[in-house]
Amino acid sequence: MTIRPAYALVFGVYLVLLGVCTGVALDRMRFDRQRSEVIGRYEQALREWHTAQMSVEKQLDGEREALP
Repeated sequence: MTIRPAYALVFGVYLVLLGVCTGVALDRMRFDRQRSEVIGRYEQALREWHTAQMSVEKQLDGEREALP
């Protein structure tokens, strides 16, 4: 009769650990999705800023060429 409580305890610990691992995995997936969205917005803003900087540089180069 002492074996049955031991099995119950082991099974209970197994279920708790399985729940913790599942929770960690789901949290990581959700965090990765949020991080991807933030990085995508950052990269878009960076491309727009680089485009603006390039247009300013091209404009300045055009003005330099126009000088005598």
